[in-house]
Amino acid sequence: PADAVVVGIGARPATGWLAGSGIALGAHGEVLADDRLRTSAPDVHAVGDCASFPSARYGERLLVHHWDNALQGPRTVAADIVGTPGGEAPAAYDPVPYFWSEQFGRFVQYAGHHTAADTTLWRGDPASPAWTVCWLREGRLVALLAVGRPRDLAQGKRLIQAGTAMDPDLLADPAKPLKAATAAT
Repeated sequence: PADAVVVGIGARPATGWLAGSGIALGAHGEVLADDRLRTSAPDVHAVGDCASFPSARYGERLLVHHWDNALQGPRTVAADIVGTPGGEAPAAYDPVPYFWSEQFGRFVQYAGHHTAADTTLWRGDPASPAWTVCWLREGRLVALLAVGRPRDLAQGKRLIQAGTAMDPDLLADPAKPLKAATAAT
């Protein structure tokens, strides 16, 4: 049972042409990339929704089907190819996944990855025009879906990136800014 269902259809990497190339493909046909977006073939990188990558943040391989993923990846590839200032190893590719859409006149934004969450908290009434649902794992925000609440998304994405511990009671209060819902340390 559900009050509303959103279905996304058609996200499948078009990688059939890579068969026999020596580039490893995953169970969904995606290019398997490492944490620097390198493929199994030397000097070949993969960026965007055709490639999955290991996420240390979420403890699993992610395949993100949104243009924001394709926008973020080239920085990691460039740093891997040309190096970084100072010569240190480039940072691993592990962005907070993000997408947005406009559905039925409502601005819908999602950040994170909630499959391993152990707690779900609502901020506001989902029957109203603006609300947010937050997913936590071990007290830390790992994902959120904001409908008509862009400030929640902007603050939440930063809190997910930082791995900030949250106070569930403060987090559930839609009158409080997300950034004010951090747990006392």
